[in-house]
Amino acid sequence: MRLIHVVPTLPPPLEGVGTYALALAGALATGHGIESRFLVGDPGWRGEAEHPARALAARTASELASTLATEGPGAVLVHYANYGYARRGCPGWLVAGLLAHRREAGGRLLAFFHELWASGPPWASSFWLGPWQRRLVRRLARAADWRGTSLPLYADLLARYLPRPSVAVMPVFSTVGEPPAVPPLGARPRRLVVFGGTGARERAFGPSGSALERACRELGIEEVREIGPPLPWVPRQVAGVPVRSLGALPAEQVSRELLGAAAGFLAYPPEFLGKSTIFAAYAAHGLLPVCAAEAARWPADPPLWRPGQSAGEEVLEAIAGAAHAWYGGHSLAQQAGVVAEILGRGSRERFKSLATHERP
Repeated sequence: MRLIHVVPTLPPPLEGVGTYALALAGALATGHGIESRFLVGDPGWRGEAEHPARALAARTASELASTLATEGPGAVLVHYANYGYARRGCPGWLVAGLLAHRREAGGRLLAFFHELWASGPPWASSFWLGPWQRRLVRRLARAADWRGTSLPLYADLLARYLPRPSVAVMPVFSTVGEPPAVPPLGARPRRLVVFGGTGARERAFGPSGSALERACRELGIEEVREIGPPLPWVPRQVAGVPVRSLGALPAEQVSRELLGAAAGFLAYPPEFLGKSTIFAAYAAHGLLPVCAAEAARWPADPPLWRPGQSAGEEVLEAIAGAAHAWYGGHSLAQQAGVVAEILGRGSRERFKSLATHERP
């Protein structure tokens, strides 16, 4: 059985949606014998994927439909992130091409919505483009045989467009591995990791620098390790604690670093953590997830710690354990099982394990 993934791009460069798709394809192959191929929306992509991949010659509906036709029979899974496919977040060519292929070739169309649409004040382009972005999401959601997303909020918004709403909610998994066992928090070195892409780490050391300093003091951190592509500026110390920059590392080495730390820091809206592969990596490795953000309401799920909260060892152990358990409910293997079940190759038990996340 073959599954064609449509993605904005693939590594290199470091890119969350493409890395997510590659990991899912690997689990589908090893766990279910499903072959994956990749169609990259960026005509300029020249990387090397872990699976067969080709870039579109141009971002047009006809190019997409004809390229999908040459790939032969198979289901199509589009990883939808509107700004990844179009500079202004309106990939009309993508939706039109997918629908044209569906009409001409048939086959099943699966859609995982990593993003929906943008919003903003009247002087921002997102204010004027938002309605068009919503129309594209509506067309794709209605045409798809199966729809998934990472946030309950997104599922609720998608459900408004569907006559029989059924949207699977699957928070993203770790793209740097899932260790079979994690050491208890109390046995770990008092290290804090700042991991992720350029923007995530710039927020951590910049606008959220005071929260990072407070976290280091309250948690008794002895070293900060920064992991990711080089930044123009990284402080040598945070709250008197040395910062060691490790640069971009292979996934296996990132995993080892995470297992050797006690906490992971990120500056991200707490209600959107289900779509953060950084948070997923921290939770999968049993770290205490530290979140610095302004929020009117801090959600109960996923579990996290914020500077200023109680830093007692029992509290910290409980939060780290709850985050790890939360992650275990939607691991890579389970999510691959859901997709395989949709395609007719999966384990019924794995599918049931995530069935409760479907919106009524």
